[in-house]
Amino acid sequence: MNLREQLRHILPEILPQDPEEAIKGTELIRLVRLRLGDDYSDATLRYHFSILSYDSTSPIAKVDQGQGYYQRIKKSGVSAGSSRLLFGSGEVDEDEIQMRFQRVLAIYERLSLLRSNYPFQLNGYQGELPEVKGLWDIPDLVAAEWDLETGSDEVTRFDAGMIELRRHLGGPETSLTGVQIKLGLTLDNCAAEFFQAVSATRWTLLSELVIAEPLNDEALVEELRSLGHQFGVGISTLGLQVDQLDELPSAKELRAMSMDQFEKVQEKMRPQRITIAAPRQRIDWTALSALRKKHESVADMVRWLRECLAKMQPRSSGM
Repeated sequence: MNLREQLRHILPEILPQDPEEAIKGTELIRLVRLRLGDDYSDATLRYHFSILSYDSTSPIAKVDQGQGYYQRIKKSGVSAGSSRLLFGSGEVDEDEIQMRFQRVLAIYERLSLLRSNYPFQLNGYQGELPEVKGLWDIPDLVAAEWDLETGSDEVTRFDAGMIELRRHLGGPETSLTGVQIKLGLTLDNCAAEFFQAVSATRWTLLSELVIAEPLNDEALVEELRSLGHQFGVGISTLGLQVDQLDELPSAKELRAMSMDQFEKVQEKMRPQRITIAAPRQRIDWTALSALRKKHESVADMVRWLRECLAKMQPRSSGM
């Protein structure tokens, strides 16, 4: 048995499953030597640790931020036909999956509003259960960012001068971002999930891929960073562990929270920005027109945007 196969066999018995308890290379070499003896040099062992950490089938992963190695755990899928994985391992029923996904949608909507971005949910329109696996032609939600001003009456209105300038220069009155939500990714499925997000958001001005779980695997983060830079997609994580998400109130209660209450939710998060979205020159109007005829949710989104412009004020989408 060669060294690589020996390491595949013994590393699951040595490595911790929690990235927070990752073992540094020097200590891992010591522990491996207790099992394999002194036949291999430090450099050889370090080389194999590094090579195996980029192999999605291997049991070793390297932490993205900091130093050390931990055990890569295979994750269970939502269903046989879905590539959108749960974070955490083990079997989870579909109701739990649905509740987790809806909580993440609600959290992202609240975060958008804190940035003065106004969200409109497309996946799960008018109270329907959202498709956890996602769609390929429309994102989970869009977020509209307007030029705003606050008058003496503290009512938020559009900046009329900037809106008019955008019109004269041929630009859109709002920056429209398509957002695709994922509960978790692995090296095995990250490319497929990424290109689904690209497909679903290609008609908007900006594309965002938002992942609920923390991303600790250096190889996974590097793969996503490469894809994000190549295709101009913004990628970020909320940094929520599965047990933290499961302890939160329902999506409806999250949306109804006061600012003070929601701050407690934010304290649980460890957000991470991997790439910044590159803006496109223009909205793909041809694609948007076709999608408006295909999806009632998109038609309603267009009406919502039109009403905001008519009143020169941002308004809730009714989520």
